[in-house]
Amino acid sequence: MFKEKRNKGFISGLILSLVFFAFSAGTVFMWNHHQHPMDPFSDDTRSGKEVTMTVYDIYPEVVGEVEGGSVLYLVQYSNDGDGKFAVVEAKENDKEIQKLMDQAATETLIDNPATLVGTQLQPLSKNVNNKSRNNRIVDLSGFLDSILEPDSSVALNMNSSVYLSLTEHSKDGWWHIISAAIFGGIGLVTLVSAFLLRKKSIAAFEELYQAYPELQGNVENMAGLAEFYDENLKVILYKNHLITYYKGTQALDLRDVEQLYLVETRINRSLITNKVYQFCYIRKNAKKKQDMTLKRTKTVQEQLEELWDIISDKFPEIHIGV
Repeated sequence: MFKEKRNKGFISGLILSLVFFAFSAGTVFMWNHHQHPMDPFSDDTRSGKEVTMTVYDIYPEVVGEVEGGSVLYLVQYSNDGDGKFAVVEAKENDKEIQKLMDQAATETLIDNPATLVGTQLQPLSKNVNNKSRNNRIVDLSGFLDSILEPDSSVALNMNSSVYLSLTEHSKDGWWHIISAAIFGGIGLVTLVSAFLLRKKSIAAFEELYQAYPELQGNVENMAGLAEFYDENLKVILYKNHLITYYKGTQALDLRDVEQLYLVETRINRSLITNKVYQFCYIRKNAKKKQDMTLKRTKTVQEQLEELWDIISDKFPEIHIGV
């Protein structure tokens, strides 16, 4: 039954936009946690977690390269005993690494250690194809054996079970930012669409009341007085106005219309195909196409045959069809 519902479609759109904003906020929260981890490097051997590494010294040159374009550095991350050492993977000329290099060159790093934030990763085993999205290091132990003196304090205190990846951390950080932007953008578009839908509904009812004062307070009686009414399609033809009320309410004065036709749009989502039916119309002395959405049924075309006949007889100047 047709009733005055100025907020039809608006509330659901508002709720949906809030859901997307919540996803966006959650992603921002995850990004903040990602940028400010609490776990120290090598506290355990879990791979893929965000950690902080305190750096007391760094070897001033690149010691190796990783497939994908990143490079390896050797750093000291603990002062206990003879020190503890590990590998950091980063882009060449990384700004954070460059700062460490500058501090190490002036011998201030040992007394004022710096902190790196990155992702702790386990290296891949020897002879394993590197199919990881982060170009993980393969056979780190073998690589370290090839560049370090076996009896050196660095070799004896080297952590080869995990390493710190700055590139992986950067990629994940961008993923959080992009996801937050996408969810926030969809939420904003949905919110704006909901307000525009409500604005159109209000304008439609105002137009109907201005054209037909007898409907004021009795708009539900329109269906019984209409020349065409289909509750399944949510379509009404009342005097000079074509009305749809599936997603919001829209009213079109057919005296201003030059062309009117039905459009079927197929939307593919995974294995499901949905059909969307819309009245498309062009006003007189205008070229812009506008549309009014109908509720989908299995027999839309057949249900509208009577409507087309009525419009053709009553408004012969309207071109029906494409």
